[in-house]
Amino acid sequence: MYSEYKLRKSCAVCKNANLNTIIDFGEISLAGNFPTKEEIDNCRKYPLSLKYCDTCKLVQTDSIINSDFLFKDYRYISSIGLTKHFTSVANLYKQKFNLSSESKVLEIGSNDGVLLKPLMDLGVQCVGFDPSINISEIAKKRGCNVIVDYFNKENAIKHLKQNEFDIICSNNCFAHIDDIHSILEGVNYCLKPNGQFIIEVHYLKNLIDQLQYDFIYHEHLYYYSISTLNYLFNLHGFKIVDFEEISIHSGSIRVYASKQENISTKVLDRLKFEENVGLTSFEYFKNFSNIVKNHISSLKTVVDNIKNQNLKIIGYGASGRGNVLINVCKFNSSDISYIIDESPERYNRYVGSTDIPIVNKNILDVDSPDYILIFAWNYSDMIMEKLKNKNYKYIIPFPSVKLI
Repeated sequence: MYSEYKLRKSCAVCKNANLNTIIDFGEISLAGNFPTKEEIDNCRKYPLSLKYCDTCKLVQTDSIINSDFLFKDYRYISSIGLTKHFTSVANLYKQKFNLSSESKVLEIGSNDGVLLKPLMDLGVQCVGFDPSINISEIAKKRGCNVIVDYFNKENAIKHLKQNEFDIICSNNCFAHIDDIHSILEGVNYCLKPNGQFIIEVHYLKNLIDQLQYDFIYHEHLYYYSISTLNYLFNLHGFKIVDFEEISIHSGSIRVYASKQENISTKVLDRLKFEENVGLTSFEYFKNFSNIVKNHISSLKTVVDNIKNQNLKIIGYGASGRGNVLINVCKFNSSDISYIIDESPERYNRYVGSTDIPIVNKNILDVDSPDYILIFAWNYSDMIMEKLKNKNYKYIIPFPSVKLI
């Protein structure tokens, strides 16, 4: 086992050793790194480049961080901002697959039980798999059955029965797992022959077209298209039978795969569409790097102009996206005085590799900043609605820098 960091030498899916570079961010802090004051000076940065495989079409990072450094002490709580979404997902599963008290669902990456709990409330038997000790404890206190470990074939055999589950799902973590083949081997082991494997994952086309480079970070190893998922799933005997584009995280896909059903016409049409728009060609990604650099320059200019007027800027949303954007822009507390976040897990901590503190939004009862830079920009409308009685001006960084 490598100790902390290793460089990718070949494609994670097809082992092609000749990967093309889309963009190189240099060395930046981990997106999930929210150190305490005592830990700031020991924050490490790691290289981060985005690569493209011309064989299986997978877009992937070139840096792999040991999972224990990323997920054992995790600071992301899904219920903050995603409760409504996953309550609707629970109802969708129940209706689409006629789930009953006899049905069994396994969630890979169950976080704080944001999906397990509403499924349990609907009478469905549920098990979660999650390596984060602190976040899994929250799920357990909600009554959820969680196995605190990494999901792979070895651990599936250790903890679960063969052909046990009607549905296995993975929401917003299928891109986080280094050995993706072992995940699918584990799914193959404990999914019923007629079961469904369902994932929600960010959609590569949206990431590129909407310039969402703040979503590119070490924790997100892979950036999927339907074409790449089709290649990967076929290697393990799965066929994509359906998919849906969903708005969560500013553009994701929910993909349904089965061992017994055939690929659908809808999926075949999307594979052709991705080929036609160029998503399966490196040419599609070539200009991305220059556009990103121009965007970074624009945001820094806006912040500098406001500072030069002696006006105060704070941030909202100490997210992974925010960490990336702050690090690539090289902002510090002279640029962004502090960041408000709604997760108690992050209070009194700092943005990785910076001196920017993270605080409770109650600070706005005594402080009056001039501008709020919304790092959790995909929730901009919700955040501005919460603060509508205040007289703030806002900076929305994506997809283009906008002042409100």
